[in-house]
Amino acid sequence: MEHPDDSQPLNRFFAQSLLRGSDPKEAADFLTELMRVSREGHLCWKPEKSPASLPSHLIELGKEDFLFPKAPVIQQGGRFYLQKNWVLETYLLQQIQRLKRGQPPLFTDTARFEEELVHAETAGKLLPEQAKVLRECYWNLFSLICGGPGTGKTHIAGSFIRLLALSLKKEEKPKFKIFIAAPTGKAAAHLHSTLLSKGNLDPALQIEAMTIHRLLRLKPEELRLFSGNRLDADLVIVDEASMLDASLLAHLLEAVGNDTRLILIGDPDQLPPIESGSLFSELADLFSTPLRKSLRTDQAHLQSLANAVNRGDVEAASSLLRYGHSSVQLLDGSFDEAFFKKLLQEIRPCFFKEEPDPKTCIQTMNQFRILCALRQGPLGTEELNKKMVKELDRTIQKGQWWALPILVTANLPKWELYNGTCGILIGKSKGGINLREGDAFFPDAKGEIKLCKIPSCFEVAFCLSVHKSQGSEFDHVLALFPPGSENFGKEAIYTAVTRSKKRLQIAIEDNVLRKLLLQQSRRTSGFTERFGIIIPFIKNRV
Repeated sequence: MEHPDDSQPLNRFFAQSLLRGSDPKEAADFLTELMRVSREGHLCWKPEKSPASLPSHLIELGKEDFLFPKAPVIQQGGRFYLQKNWVLETYLLQQIQRLKRGQPPLFTDTARFEEELVHAETAGKLLPEQAKVLRECYWNLFSLICGGPGTGKTHIAGSFIRLLALSLKKEEKPKFKIFIAAPTGKAAAHLHSTLLSKGNLDPALQIEAMTIHRLLRLKPEELRLFSGNRLDADLVIVDEASMLDASLLAHLLEAVGNDTRLILIGDPDQLPPIESGSLFSELADLFSTPLRKSLRTDQAHLQSLANAVNRGDVEAASSLLRYGHSSVQLLDGSFDEAFFKKLLQEIRPCFFKEEPDPKTCIQTMNQFRILCALRQGPLGTEELNKKMVKELDRTIQKGQWWALPILVTANLPKWELYNGTCGILIGKSKGGINLREGDAFFPDAKGEIKLCKIPSCFEVAFCLSVHKSQGSEFDHVLALFPPGSENFGKEAIYTAVTRSKKRLQIAIEDNVLRKLLLQQSRRTSGFTERFGIIIPFIKNRV
């Protein structure tokens, strides 16, 4: 049960606080472990053996129709929850059942919708599995579009909007309001621009894109459940939904009224959110028709590798990495100083004699990216980016121009910059690189490059964490999995593989690769188990 780490004293303090100064060892150990598991993002804990009995004031049996228990620890069957996690999971179950039992208002001509859908399928514009997902989106308040890269998730979302517009009964609904959201502004803007690029949209459609926090009027880490606020929208589409943690998902579901369709888009095989839960993966297993056929024929080798990783097939994945294709390469995972020098050689040209063109720089920088499973430590993204900037600062000559990729790390709506937005920082050396003396450039929703004030919160982004790379794609990816990466599970490799469009290099030791492929990153919850038996305790909120 002992898992020594930096947070262990805090976990132990939590246990002792609940025990009110007394310290029966077995009870203290149990509570310490429950806190540790919760801090790792699991909604509940299923110990292998029966735990020591806790004082009666600390534990309560979980009842499906009771949302607000009083005890700090809730037990249901062999699962144990901290009170806040029980409330979140129970509320999520109630909201999902409310939406799944509801019927979307039909401001559309159903026969026209079906006619247009059949026509698109017959004309080869939609695969049968894609047409099935579109029907699910039409007939349900709550639905999912799930699949890996190239399976047409964005295409389906765009087709759904187009079909709704064609079948809209404008005498009943002259305006149809659509919100497009994502955990990061970059992902929301990308989906919005992709949908707009498909052609002119019906003027009856009012479409607005934003981050999910802005959509819900939430500040980061804010908790405002049970507010009763509803979104004024006919359709809400959320992209990169695998990144939604349990709290954010609960806020979203609560905000969706009984007259609003909600569609979640994402890849359930990617890494779970940094915070609690792996709810999107569980929702995908319960409700979605998965899109399995990738339409990107030039990525067949990468798709084969991604499939092998998903299966946890160590031999197949190892073979594909070593011998599968010239565009997939397994690198030596020694991660010594010589390896760091190789990384420096891989990054795109950063020095220029003349002032570089920002658009060209962004296009060039986005062709290649280093990804790393670790964020902190000597082999994490933070340290690697610092070392790269330090080395470039040492070698640049006075008067040379420099260009560095950057990543915004906070939402700055005044400048239309959002957490996760990538751009370029360009400056002229006065004898080194001063990040505060450069000009920042970012692509807008239309793909044009705009000059912005240097963001107050940004980081150099030669190397991105695998987590932060979600929602992005690059022609060439160099993925680093130093020792310690195996704690993430196979989803970390899958996410890195699916960020690459043409060429993939992975630096990893054999033992780390094996450990990664043999475990999952999914967090433990009782959501799937409870879904079939929960008794709804739902208050309709208008």
